[in-house]
Amino acid sequence: MSSLDDTLACVVCGGGSGDEILSSTKRCTSCAQKVRNIENKLNEFGDADDIDTTDIDTLSDGFSRIVISDSRLFREPPPKEDCSICMLLPFSSGDSMIKTEYKPCCGKMICQGCMVASDEEMAKGNLKMLCEMCRVPIPSNEEEYIKRVKKRMKLMDSQAFYMLGSAYANETWGLPQDIDRALELYNQALLLGSNTAHFNLAHEYFKGELVERDIDKATHHYTLAAIGGHERARDGLGIIEVMKGNMDLAQKHWMIAARSGYELSLQKVGEGYKDGFVTKEEYATTLRAYQVSVVEMRSVQRERARTIP
Repeated sequence: MSSLDDTLACVVCGGGSGDEILSSTKRCTSCAQKVRNIENKLNEFGDADDIDTTDIDTLSDGFSRIVISDSRLFREPPPKEDCSICMLLPFSSGDSMIKTEYKPCCGKMICQGCMVASDEEMAKGNLKMLCEMCRVPIPSNEEEYIKRVKKRMKLMDSQAFYMLGSAYANETWGLPQDIDRALELYNQALLLGSNTAHFNLAHEYFKGELVERDIDKATHHYTLAAIGGHERARDGLGIIEVMKGNMDLAQKHWMIAARSGYELSLQKVGEGYKDGFVTKEEYATTLRAYQVSVVEMRSVQRERARTIP
């Protein structure tokens, strides 16, 4: 196994080297070809569910041969994506203190604060039942929602692939549970740049409920999601390091996640300080960075949204 230089690693699978990385997409030639395969199939078939994806390999192939350098693994995460309406920073994990909602009509993400505020105004009759971003009517049923998601898939929208995969995994939107289809869609989503798909694959491999438990595959996908800025994935890497007995590495992961505003990681850093794995200065620096992140993401609407079940 060899460690890859930061500038030469594929942003999707973490592999590749030298000329194998395409500068235009930062994907290795293998991942770039898989994306082209998906695009060709979407152009060929009229319905996204008619696509035969059996020849589109998952990204777990060859994962054990990839070693991510420490300089890449432990660098500070990239900036979070802004809410399309209030322009405040939501959590990238989407299920922490600040949740987000996907708009299948235009592919935009809005934070829960804006979602609740608009719902309240619609209930009062002050706003029409339209998408806050593109102003088309809100889907009236699950069938219409799925139809719009599939249209977004034809535009190679990674979140649309992830959303449909999640629906098959969790039996939502009136769809039957289909784990194989869910895994295919997750893999397609992460090929297109979805950190959330990496995280969900990792989470499933870690839990071992819907798929056979595989800590190596979980680590692989947690790692790539964490590098992309996913706080829960970073927290998961810390848990795996604890399982291996590497408390120092676990705390390094948790400090990065906590500085990004992830409260559960901050609690673990606090416990590490009490147990002597984190210095007083490290804990103080992490706590200050956490507080800055939380303040940056705070709004009246979001605080109200947190009180709604």
